[in-house]
Amino acid sequence: MKRARFLHGLFLFLAALWCGEMTFFAAGGAFTVLHTATTRHAAGSINRALLDLIDLSSYGAVLLLLALLALLGRTWPKLNRALSLRLLIVAAVATFVSHLVITPEMMTLRNAMGEIIDLVPKTDPMRAEWGRLHGFSSLALLLRILCAAGLFIFGFGPSASAIQRAETPPRAEPTSA
Repeated sequence: MKRARFLHGLFLFLAALWCGEMTFFAAGGAFTVLHTATTRHAAGSINRALLDLIDLSSYGAVLLLLALLALLGRTWPKLNRALSLRLLIVAAVATFVSHLVITPEMMTLRNAMGEIIDLVPKTDPMRAEWGRLHGFSSLALLLRILCAAGLFIFGFGPSASAIQRAETPPRAEPTSA
């Protein structure tokens, strides 16, 4: 029973940590860097590095939470297990798309503009495309935040009694002679 409780607590901790990391970046980290860097161009480079770290930690969080979900197996209600698995798949896809599709395309456009992005007119098609990709990047991050929050919420579904029942071996039936 101690093992299942520990794994369950670890699941909740990792889901909360992952959600908090992404929420902190979305709510204040990027904004702070934007307003404290010497230029918006420099801030974009810093934010890109931070987003890459968030993407890498998201890969790790998804894998660890998936492993914990597999280890916890029957201690969780079927619905919570099924929904958690789906959230992990959605988060993995959002991470993959953010890290390997959206961010590289944004960087290609940024480099192709050849100037500091703030100096490029907002009517320029490349700047408009960059802005569209930035929106998709933000949506991918928001989707991961919602998935992590959902995993945390679904993690409260298993009750202590369900964990105890799952780890307690069944009693042998007395035989009559």
